[in-house]
Amino acid sequence: MSPAHHNREPRWRVLLLVVAVLAGVAIGFGTEGSTAPSVSAEPAAQVSPPDAESSAWYCTGQSTPGGVAPNALVMTNTLGRPVTATVTTITDAGAVAHTAVSVPPRSVVSPSLPALSPGSWEAQIVIVDGGGVAVSQLVQGSSGWDESPCTSTTSSQWFFPGGTTDGALDVSLLNPTATPVVVDLSFITKAGAVHPINYQGIVVQPGSVVMENVASEVQNDSTVSTVVTTRTGRIVASVLQAFAAPSAGLSLVPGSPTVASHWAIPQAEEATGGSSEIDVFNPGTTPENVTVRLRLPSGALAPLTSTVGASSTWVLATSAQTRIPVGAPYSAEIEAAGGAGVVVGRTIVLPASAAAPQAGVALAVDGPSQSPSGKAWIVPPPGAGSSPPVSGAAPGSLALMNTSSRPERYSAGAMSSSGQTQLAAGTIAPGATVLVSGSNLSRVAADPIMVRSDGAMGVSEDVGPTGGLGVVTMPGFPLARAINS
Repeated sequence: MSPAHHNREPRWRVLLLVVAVLAGVAIGFGTEGSTAPSVSAEPAAQVSPPDAESSAWYCTGQSTPGGVAPNALVMTNTLGRPVTATVTTITDAGAVAHTAVSVPPRSVVSPSLPALSPGSWEAQIVIVDGGGVAVSQLVQGSSGWDESPCTSTTSSQWFFPGGTTDGALDVSLLNPTATPVVVDLSFITKAGAVHPINYQGIVVQPGSVVMENVASEVQNDSTVSTVVTTRTGRIVASVLQAFAAPSAGLSLVPGSPTVASHWAIPQAEEATGGSSEIDVFNPGTTPENVTVRLRLPSGALAPLTSTVGASSTWVLATSAQTRIPVGAPYSAEIEAAGGAGVVVGRTIVLPASAAAPQAGVALAVDGPSQSPSGKAWIVPPPGAGSSPPVSGAAPGSLALMNTSSRPERYSAGAMSSSGQTQLAAGTIAPGATVLVSGSNLSRVAADPIMVRSDGAMGVSEDVGPTGGLGVVTMPGFPLARAINS
């Protein structure tokens, strides 16, 4: 962004200062970045308390209209009162636009955002006047479509366990603060760590977004783990994965700002002729002893174990495991011991004969997101109203996985301006999963779903239309504080 642009946008400079305060960034002060992974008790995407003075969301990784992944925002208000917000859209060429949005009580809005020029890539910063709002995004293009959470925090580090440069893999860097940020990118491949000289010391100016093409430096690698580290300041990062033919897909994946010792995949399934993997990435300096516990509806399977070395990734090909029956739904818990923790994701590629899109990649549900202080999660719909941004997009199945060591009571209800419709309630045994699907879910397809539990829970929704389970998934947004029905 040029100095001349700053002179034309005084409101934007004020907005940057507000965002910097919200993100906990000290203006004019930066600490040296470190590659050592941190452990945090706060999820990367969390709904702020109802009485918060303001809250911020960061949505990155989209292209401008007409590109490979134009996007739509989805804003979900969990409160019984209206909420206003300002959406600031910026491009990688420095174009900026502000959009005022009002979200009615217990409602969902997909705001109309301007088409900006010049620029090829864009991002949004959403400043909410208060709390209680979740912000998600949908991207679509010729390769497919995806739904993913926006991020509610900045960080000095971001980790991505999976991805492939057999297709197009791009890293988006958004600096929503008022100071420049210096960024290094590194990649873990089958051959080891790669630190491309062109991706060291990237300067991201205040209020700007930068997109870097990983495939130009790390070519034709089936599994690539990515680390984004700042030397100074804090940033927001995501990756955009476009899968190559014959099986197409498009995934927008927010990074994890922290490692964790426990991860969950609430629902998965192996398809005939398809391939899938769980990617366990250890970005630390100490080996991790990792155990993957698989469970069918009928009971637990024998666990899988591996020692994952420092700065390496365990690519567990679940489609090659004969203990997992093809076509049977299952869940997975991933536990790490011996170091600070790991980062976990899942990649699935279905046959080209399946409905499009056939491929997708997503993060598993991290430990902090399983145990929010509000003991509740909100799952937004894929759009607002009866005409979602992606034609025909609708939830297929909602998975509620008890990740605690004791039975937990739960409830799930669709939320609307007229009240709440209960979908399911009861008690889930330790390690077990309850699925909400069929007509019970389709009749409330346009409504967000509020999930409550007495204890830890992995919450994930599979969304269609796609070629099969796992191509597009939306995790539940944890709530920082419980909201009354």
